[in-house]
Amino acid sequence: MKAQDTDRTERIGMGIAMSAFESQDFAFREQSESDYGIDAHAERIEGEKASGRLLAVQLKSGASYLSETCAEGYVYRTDKKHAEYWLNHSLPVLICLCDTDAKKVFWQVVTSDTAQSTGKGFKFVVPTSQQVELSSVSALRDLLSPVVAADRYTTFKTDDTSHGAAKRYSIEVVLNATMSKAEVAAIVRQVTNEGQKRRYHRNHLIERQWGDTDAHVVWTFIYPSAEDHKRRNHICRSIWINESLDPNFRPLGFDGENVGDNVIVDWSSNYDFLAELVATKTLSKEDWFAEVLPRIGELTSALNVIETHLLALSQGDIDEAAFITSTEGERKRIDEIYFELTDLPFAPFECNDVDEKVQSFVAYLHNIWLFYSENGRTKWDEKNRLEQALQQRSYARETLAHYEYELAKVR
Repeated sequence: MKAQDTDRTERIGMGIAMSAFESQDFAFREQSESDYGIDAHAERIEGEKASGRLLAVQLKSGASYLSETCAEGYVYRTDKKHAEYWLNHSLPVLICLCDTDAKKVFWQVVTSDTAQSTGKGFKFVVPTSQQVELSSVSALRDLLSPVVAADRYTTFKTDDTSHGAAKRYSIEVVLNATMSKAEVAAIVRQVTNEGQKRRYHRNHLIERQWGDTDAHVVWTFIYPSAEDHKRRNHICRSIWINESLDPNFRPLGFDGENVGDNVIVDWSSNYDFLAELVATKTLSKEDWFAEVLPRIGELTSALNVIETHLLALSQGDIDEAAFITSTEGERKRIDEIYFELTDLPFAPFECNDVDEKVQSFVAYLHNIWLFYSENGRTKWDEKNRLEQALQQRSYARETLAHYEYELAKVR
Protein backbone atom coordinates (compact mmCIF):
# COMPACT_ATOMS: atom_id res chain seq x y z
CA MET A 1 0.00 0.00 0.00
CA LYS A 2 2.85 2.38 0.81
CA ALA A 3 4.39 1.93 -2.64
CA GLN A 4 1.00 2.62 -4.23
CA ASP A 5 0.62 5.83 -2.19
CA THR A 6 4.08 6.92 -3.36
CA ASP A 7 3.19 6.24 -6.98
CA ARG A 8 -0.05 8.20 -6.60
CA THR A 9 1.81 11.16 -5.07
CA GLU A 10 4.30 11.12 -7.95
CA ARG A 11 1.49 11.13 -10.51
CA ILE A 12 -0.26 14.00 -8.74
CA GLY A 13 3.03 15.92 -8.59
CA MET A 14 3.68 15.34 -12.28
CA GLY A 15 0.26 16.77 -13.10
CA ILE A 16 0.84 19.85 -10.90
CA ALA A 17 4.25 20.44 -12.46
CA MET A 18 2.86 20.11 -15.97
CA SER A 19 0.15 22.65 -15.18
CA ALA A 20 2.65 25.05 -13.58
CA PHE A 21 5.08 24.98 -16.49
CA GLU A 22 2.45 25.08 -19.22
CA SER A 23 0.74 28.06 -17.59
CA GLN A 24 4.03 29.94 -18.14
CA ASP A 25 4.32 29.00 -21.84
CA PHE A 26 6.45 25.88 -21.51
CA ALA A 27 5.60 22.59 -23.20
CA PHE A 28 6.07 19.97 -20.48
CA ARG A 29 6.86 16.43 -21.59
CA GLU A 30 7.22 13.54 -19.20
CA GLN A 31 9.97 11.16 -20.23
CA SER A 32 8.34 7.79 -20.82
CA GLU A 33 11.70 6.21 -21.63
CA SER A 34 13.36 7.50 -18.51
CA ASP A 35 16.64 9.30 -18.82
CA TYR A 36 18.69 8.49 -15.72
CA GLY A 37 17.61 11.04 -13.10
CA ILE A 38 15.54 13.14 -15.53
CA ASP A 39 11.75 12.96 -15.29
CA ALA A 40 10.62 15.54 -17.84
CA HIS A 41 11.64 18.20 -20.33
CA ALA A 42 10.23 21.72 -20.41
CA GLU A 43 10.49 23.51 -23.77
CA ARG A 44 9.87 27.23 -24.11
CA ILE A 45 7.03 28.17 -26.46
CA GLU A 46 7.51 31.46 -28.28
CA GLY A 47 4.79 32.88 -30.48
CA GLU A 48 2.90 29.58 -30.35
CA LYS A 49 5.94 27.78 -31.76
CA ALA A 50 8.35 25.41 -30.02
CA SER A 51 11.67 27.24 -29.56
CA GLY A 52 13.92 24.17 -29.37
CA ARG A 53 15.23 25.53 -26.05
CA LEU A 54 14.78 23.14 -23.15
CA LEU A 55 15.20 22.48 -19.45
CA ALA A 56 15.61 19.01 -17.97
CA VAL A 57 13.52 18.44 -14.86
CA GLN A 58 14.11 16.14 -11.89
CA LEU A 59 10.80 16.18 -10.01
CA LYS A 60 10.20 15.04 -6.42
CA SER A 61 6.70 15.24 -4.98
CA GLY A 62 5.15 15.05 -1.55
CA ALA A 63 5.70 16.07 2.05
CA SER A 64 8.73 13.82 2.60
CA TYR A 65 10.81 15.98 0.22
CA LEU A 66 9.78 19.17 2.06
CA SER A 67 10.64 17.92 5.54
CA GLU A 68 14.19 19.33 5.75
CA THR A 69 14.27 23.10 5.69
CA CYS A 70 16.72 25.98 6.02
CA ALA A 71 16.43 29.76 6.02
CA GLU A 72 16.13 29.96 2.22
CA GLY A 73 13.80 27.03 1.65
CA TYR A 74 14.03 23.26 1.38
CA VAL A 75 17.08 20.98 1.44
CA TYR A 76 17.19 18.20 -1.14
CA ARG A 77 19.81 15.47 -0.73
CA THR A 78 21.04 13.03 -3.35
CA ASP A 79 23.93 10.68 -4.03
CA LYS A 80 27.15 11.53 -5.84
CA LYS A 81 26.22 9.56 -8.95
CA HIS A 82 23.06 11.56 -9.61
CA ALA A 83 24.69 14.91 -8.83
CA GLU A 84 27.61 14.29 -11.19
CA TYR A 85 25.24 13.11 -13.92
CA TRP A 86 23.20 16.32 -13.67
CA LEU A 87 26.31 18.50 -13.53
CA ASN A 88 27.59 16.92 -16.75
CA HIS A 89 24.24 16.84 -18.54
CA SER A 90 24.02 18.63 -21.89
CA LEU A 91 20.74 20.27 -20.85
CA PRO A 92 20.36 22.64 -17.90
CA VAL A 93 18.88 20.57 -15.07
CA LEU A 94 16.28 21.79 -12.58
CA ILE A 95 15.55 20.06 -9.30
CA CYS A 96 11.85 20.65 -8.72
CA LEU A 97 10.06 19.95 -5.41
CA CYS A 98 6.28 19.77 -5.56
CA ASP A 99 4.07 20.61 -2.62
CA THR A 100 1.07 18.53 -3.63
CA ASP A 101 -1.14 20.04 -0.92
CA ALA A 102 -0.47 23.68 -1.84
CA LYS A 103 -0.10 22.77 -5.55
CA LYS A 104 3.19 24.65 -5.83
CA VAL A 105 6.45 23.72 -7.56
CA PHE A 106 9.79 25.10 -6.30
CA TRP A 107 12.97 24.87 -8.35
CA GLN A 108 16.75 25.10 -8.20
CA VAL A 109 19.19 24.85 -11.11
CA VAL A 110 22.02 22.33 -10.82
CA THR A 111 25.41 24.03 -11.07
CA SER A 112 28.80 23.64 -9.43
CA ASP A 113 27.75 26.50 -7.12
CA THR A 114 24.40 25.06 -6.05
CA ALA A 115 25.70 21.49 -5.62
CA GLN A 116 27.09 21.28 -2.08
CA SER A 117 29.17 18.23 -1.21
CA THR A 118 28.33 16.51 2.07
CA GLY A 119 31.18 14.02 1.85
CA LYS A 120 28.96 11.02 1.14
CA GLY A 121 26.73 12.82 -1.35
CA PHE A 122 25.39 16.24 -2.28
CA LYS A 123 22.68 18.60 -1.15
CA PHE A 124 20.84 21.42 -2.90
CA VAL A 125 18.93 24.29 -1.36
CA VAL A 126 15.63 24.81 -3.21
CA PRO A 127 14.47 28.34 -2.33
CA THR A 128 10.82 29.02 -1.64
CA SER A 129 11.36 32.26 -3.57
CA GLN A 130 11.92 30.24 -6.77
CA GLN A 131 8.48 28.96 -7.70
CA VAL A 132 7.36 27.96 -11.18
CA GLU A 133 5.15 30.98 -11.77
CA LEU A 134 5.23 34.31 -13.59
CA SER A 135 7.90 35.78 -11.29
CA SER A 136 10.39 33.07 -12.34
CA VAL A 137 9.83 33.10 -16.09
CA SER A 138 12.68 35.52 -16.78
CA ALA A 139 15.14 33.51 -14.68
CA LEU A 140 14.05 30.23 -16.27
CA ARG A 141 14.37 31.74 -19.74
CA ASP A 142 17.97 32.68 -18.98
CA LEU A 143 18.75 29.05 -18.16
CA LEU A 144 17.36 27.54 -21.35
CA SER A 145 19.53 25.45 -23.66
CA PRO A 146 20.89 27.43 -26.63
CA VAL A 147 19.87 27.54 -30.26
CA VAL A 148 22.93 27.39 -32.53
CA ALA A 149 23.06 29.31 -35.81
CA ALA A 150 23.23 27.08 -38.88
CA ASP A 151 26.46 28.69 -40.09
CA ARG A 152 28.30 27.31 -37.05
CA TYR A 153 28.13 23.75 -38.36
CA THR A 154 28.19 21.97 -41.72
CA THR A 155 26.33 18.88 -42.84
CA PHE A 156 29.07 16.84 -44.52
CA LYS A 157 26.98 13.88 -45.54
CA THR A 158 23.37 12.65 -45.58
CA ASP A 159 22.79 8.97 -46.26
CA ASP A 160 19.38 7.52 -47.05
CA THR A 161 19.48 4.08 -45.36
CA SER A 162 15.78 3.35 -45.80
CA HIS A 163 14.34 -0.08 -46.45
CA GLY A 164 10.86 -1.41 -47.15
CA ALA A 165 9.69 -1.08 -43.54
CA ALA A 166 11.21 2.24 -42.44
CA LYS A 167 12.41 5.54 -43.84
CA ARG A 168 15.82 6.25 -42.29
CA TYR A 169 18.58 8.85 -42.55
CA SER A 170 22.13 8.99 -41.23
CA ILE A 171 23.58 12.51 -41.05
CA GLU A 172 27.21 13.49 -40.46
CA VAL A 173 27.95 16.99 -39.13
CA VAL A 174 31.22 18.89 -38.67
CA LEU A 175 31.40 21.83 -36.29
CA ASN A 176 32.78 25.13 -37.55
CA ALA A 177 33.75 26.46 -34.12
CA THR A 178 34.46 25.32 -30.59
CA MET A 179 31.17 24.41 -28.91
CA SER A 180 29.95 23.70 -25.41
CA LYS A 181 28.25 20.41 -24.67
CA ALA A 182 24.91 22.22 -24.51
CA GLU A 183 25.49 23.74 -27.96
CA VAL A 184 26.41 20.36 -29.45
CA ALA A 185 23.23 18.87 -28.00
CA ALA A 186 21.26 21.74 -29.53
CA ILE A 187 22.82 21.02 -32.94
CA VAL A 188 21.91 17.35 -32.59
CA ARG A 189 18.28 18.27 -31.93
CA GLN A 190 18.21 20.78 -34.78
CA VAL A 191 19.77 18.41 -37.31
CA THR A 192 17.55 15.53 -36.17
CA ASN A 193 14.38 17.60 -36.46
CA GLU A 194 15.42 18.74 -39.94
CA GLY A 195 16.32 15.14 -40.83
CA GLN A 196 12.83 13.97 -39.97
CA LYS A 197 11.48 16.22 -42.73
CA ARG A 198 14.02 15.32 -45.42
CA ARG A 199 12.75 14.20 -48.81
CA TYR A 200 16.03 12.97 -50.25
CA HIS A 201 15.85 9.39 -51.58
CA ARG A 202 18.81 7.39 -52.80
CA ASN A 203 16.89 5.90 -55.74
CA HIS A 204 13.47 5.87 -57.41
CA LEU A 205 12.40 2.67 -55.69
CA ILE A 206 12.83 4.23 -52.24
CA GLU A 207 11.14 7.42 -53.42
CA ARG A 208 8.20 5.42 -54.73
CA GLN A 209 7.99 3.56 -51.40
CA TRP A 210 8.16 6.56 -49.06
CA GLY A 211 7.48 9.66 -51.18
CA ASP A 212 6.40 12.54 -48.94
CA THR A 213 6.56 10.51 -45.70
CA ASP A 214 8.53 11.84 -42.73
CA ALA A 215 11.47 9.74 -41.50
CA HIS A 216 11.00 6.96 -38.96
CA VAL A 217 14.64 6.91 -37.83
CA VAL A 218 17.40 9.56 -37.82
CA TRP A 219 20.98 8.97 -36.72
CA THR A 220 23.50 11.81 -36.36
CA PHE A 221 27.27 11.78 -35.93
CA ILE A 222 28.97 14.98 -34.74
CA TYR A 223 32.64 15.69 -35.46
CA PRO A 224 34.53 18.68 -33.97
CA SER A 225 36.68 19.09 -37.09
CA ALA A 226 37.10 17.95 -40.68
CA GLU A 227 40.09 15.88 -39.57
CA ASP A 228 38.00 14.16 -36.91
CA HIS A 229 35.44 13.39 -39.60
CA LYS A 230 38.14 11.88 -41.79
CA ARG A 231 39.35 9.77 -38.89
CA ARG A 232 35.76 8.77 -37.97
CA ASN A 233 36.36 10.17 -34.47
CA HIS A 234 32.95 11.52 -33.49
CA ILE A 235 32.39 13.43 -30.28
CA CYS A 236 28.88 12.01 -30.06
CA ARG A 237 26.29 10.05 -31.96
CA SER A 238 22.53 10.13 -31.58
CA ILE A 239 19.41 8.25 -32.57
CA TRP A 240 15.77 9.25 -32.84
CA ILE A 241 13.05 6.67 -33.53
CA ASN A 242 9.47 7.58 -34.33
CA GLU A 243 7.24 6.11 -31.63
CA SER A 244 4.85 4.87 -34.32
CA LEU A 245 7.45 2.58 -35.91
CA ASP A 246 6.61 -1.11 -35.56
CA PRO A 247 8.88 -2.60 -32.84
CA ASN A 248 9.86 -5.36 -35.28
CA PHE A 249 11.55 -2.76 -37.48
CA ARG A 250 13.13 -0.55 -34.82
CA PRO A 251 16.95 -0.48 -35.05
CA LEU A 252 19.06 -1.21 -32.02
CA GLY A 253 19.37 1.87 -29.86
CA PHE A 254 21.98 2.74 -27.25
CA ASP A 255 22.13 4.20 -23.78
CA GLY A 256 22.62 7.92 -23.45
CA GLU A 257 21.08 11.29 -22.65
CA ASN A 258 17.63 12.22 -23.85
CA VAL A 259 18.32 15.79 -25.01
CA GLY A 260 14.72 16.47 -25.97
CA ASP A 261 12.14 15.12 -28.40
CA ASN A 262 13.34 11.56 -27.59
CA VAL A 263 16.69 12.20 -29.25
CA ILE A 264 19.17 9.95 -27.43
CA VAL A 265 22.80 11.13 -27.43
CA ASP A 266 25.74 8.87 -26.70
CA TRP A 267 28.83 10.93 -25.85
CA SER A 268 32.09 9.30 -26.95
CA SER A 269 34.38 8.37 -24.08
CA ASN A 270 37.28 7.80 -26.51
CA TYR A 271 37.22 11.12 -28.35
CA ASP A 272 39.94 12.90 -26.34
CA PHE A 273 42.23 9.85 -26.41
CA LEU A 274 41.92 9.41 -30.18
CA ALA A 275 42.24 13.15 -30.87
CA GLU A 276 45.44 13.33 -28.82
CA LEU A 277 46.76 10.20 -30.51
CA VAL A 278 46.22 11.73 -33.95
CA ALA A 279 47.74 15.05 -32.85
CA THR A 280 50.91 13.41 -31.51
CA LYS A 281 51.24 10.60 -34.07
CA THR A 282 50.84 12.43 -37.37
CA LEU A 283 53.68 12.87 -39.87
CA SER A 284 54.40 16.15 -41.60
CA LYS A 285 53.77 16.21 -45.34
CA GLU A 286 57.46 16.02 -46.18
CA ASP A 287 58.07 13.16 -43.76
CA TRP A 288 55.08 11.25 -45.09
CA PHE A 289 56.34 11.68 -48.64
CA ALA A 290 59.80 10.52 -47.59
CA GLU A 291 58.42 7.36 -46.01
CA VAL A 292 55.75 6.44 -48.55
CA LEU A 293 56.83 7.47 -52.05
CA PRO A 294 59.98 5.30 -52.22
CA ARG A 295 58.01 2.29 -51.01
CA ILE A 296 55.31 2.87 -53.63
CA GLY A 297 58.08 2.94 -56.21
CA GLU A 298 59.31 -0.45 -54.98
CA LEU A 299 55.77 -1.84 -54.98
CA THR A 300 55.17 -0.62 -58.54
CA SER A 301 58.34 -2.36 -59.71
CA ALA A 302 57.29 -5.53 -57.88
CA LEU A 303 53.85 -5.36 -59.51
CA ASN A 304 55.46 -5.10 -62.96
CA VAL A 305 57.50 -8.26 -62.37
CA ILE A 306 54.65 -10.23 -60.81
CA GLU A 307 52.20 -9.13 -63.50
CA THR A 308 54.51 -10.31 -66.29
CA HIS A 309 54.92 -13.74 -64.74
CA LEU A 310 51.23 -14.03 -63.78
CA LEU A 311 50.21 -13.46 -67.39
CA ALA A 312 52.78 -15.99 -68.54
CA LEU A 313 51.41 -18.47 -65.99
CA SER A 314 47.83 -17.88 -67.12
CA GLN A 315 48.82 -18.46 -70.78
CA GLY A 316 50.66 -21.69 -69.96
CA ASP A 317 54.08 -20.33 -70.88
CA ILE A 318 55.44 -21.19 -67.39
CA ASP A 319 54.27 -23.47 -64.61
CA GLU A 320 53.45 -22.41 -61.06
CA ALA A 321 56.77 -23.57 -59.66
CA ALA A 322 58.58 -21.26 -62.10
CA PHE A 323 56.27 -18.39 -61.18
CA ILE A 324 56.95 -18.86 -57.46
CA THR A 325 60.71 -19.00 -57.99
CA SER A 326 60.90 -16.02 -60.34
CA THR A 327 58.76 -13.74 -58.11
CA GLU A 328 60.11 -14.76 -54.72
CA GLY A 329 62.07 -11.56 -54.10
CA GLU A 330 59.24 -9.25 -55.13
CA ARG A 331 56.64 -11.11 -53.06
CA LYS A 332 58.88 -11.07 -50.00
CA ARG A 333 59.41 -7.32 -50.34
CA ILE A 334 55.65 -6.74 -50.71
CA ASP A 335 55.11 -8.53 -47.40
CA GLU A 336 57.77 -6.38 -45.71
CA ILE A 337 56.42 -3.10 -47.08
CA TYR A 338 52.88 -4.04 -46.08
CA PHE A 339 53.91 -4.11 -42.41
CA GLU A 340 56.25 -1.12 -42.74
CA LEU A 341 53.40 1.05 -43.99
CA THR A 342 51.00 -0.35 -41.40
CA ASP A 343 53.38 0.73 -38.64
CA LEU A 344 53.75 4.31 -39.90
CA PRO A 345 52.16 7.21 -37.96
CA PHE A 346 49.08 8.90 -39.42
CA ALA A 347 49.24 10.73 -42.73
CA PRO A 348 48.74 14.52 -42.56
CA PHE A 349 45.16 15.62 -43.15
CA GLU A 350 45.81 16.97 -46.64
CA CYS A 351 47.24 13.57 -47.66
CA ASN A 352 44.34 11.49 -46.34
CA ASP A 353 42.82 10.77 -49.75
CA VAL A 354 46.09 9.66 -51.29
CA ASP A 355 46.89 7.66 -48.14
CA GLU A 356 43.65 5.70 -48.59
CA LYS A 357 44.81 4.72 -52.08
CA VAL A 358 48.23 3.74 -50.71
CA GLN A 359 46.60 1.43 -48.18
CA SER A 360 44.39 -0.16 -50.83
CA PHE A 361 47.25 -0.59 -53.29
CA VAL A 362 49.51 -2.38 -50.82
CA ALA A 363 46.59 -4.50 -49.57
CA TYR A 364 45.83 -5.81 -53.09
CA LEU A 365 49.50 -6.65 -53.64
CA HIS A 366 49.72 -8.32 -50.26
CA ASN A 367 46.74 -10.49 -51.20
CA ILE A 368 48.80 -11.81 -54.13
CA TRP A 369 51.61 -12.61 -51.68
CA LEU A 370 49.05 -14.34 -49.45
CA PHE A 371 47.76 -16.65 -52.21
CA TYR A 372 51.27 -17.88 -52.96
CA SER A 373 52.57 -18.01 -49.39
CA GLU A 374 53.12 -21.40 -47.79
CA ASN A 375 49.75 -21.22 -46.07
CA GLY A 376 48.06 -19.93 -49.22
CA ARG A 377 49.28 -22.85 -51.29
CA THR A 378 47.76 -25.15 -48.69
CA LYS A 379 44.44 -23.32 -48.44
CA TRP A 380 43.69 -22.69 -52.15
CA ASP A 381 44.09 -24.95 -55.15
CA GLU A 382 46.25 -23.90 -58.09
CA LYS A 383 43.40 -22.73 -60.32
CA ASN A 384 41.81 -20.68 -57.56
CA ARG A 385 45.16 -19.12 -56.65
CA LEU A 386 45.69 -17.95 -60.20
CA GLU A 387 42.17 -16.55 -60.60
CA GLN A 388 42.39 -14.67 -57.32
CA ALA A 389 45.88 -13.34 -58.03
CA LEU A 390 44.86 -12.06 -61.49
CA GLN A 391 41.88 -10.29 -59.96
CA GLN A 392 43.98 -8.66 -57.25
CA ARG A 393 46.53 -7.59 -59.85
CA SER A 394 43.72 -5.82 -61.78
CA TYR A 395 42.54 -4.09 -58.60
CA ALA A 396 46.10 -3.03 -57.83
CA ARG A 397 46.56 -1.51 -61.30
CA GLU A 398 43.30 0.41 -61.00
CA THR A 399 44.16 1.66 -57.52
CA LEU A 400 47.64 2.69 -58.62
CA ALA A 401 46.08 4.99 -61.22
CA HIS A 402 43.82 6.48 -58.53
CA TYR A 403 46.82 6.93 -56.25
CA GLU A 404 48.70 8.84 -58.91
CA TYR A 405 45.67 11.08 -59.48
CA GLU A 406 45.32 11.87 -55.76
CA LEU A 407 49.08 12.36 -55.36
CA ALA A 408 49.11 14.97 -58.13
CA LYS A 409 46.49 16.97 -56.20
CA VAL A 410 48.67 17.33 -53.08
CA ARG A 411 52.18 17.62 -54.51
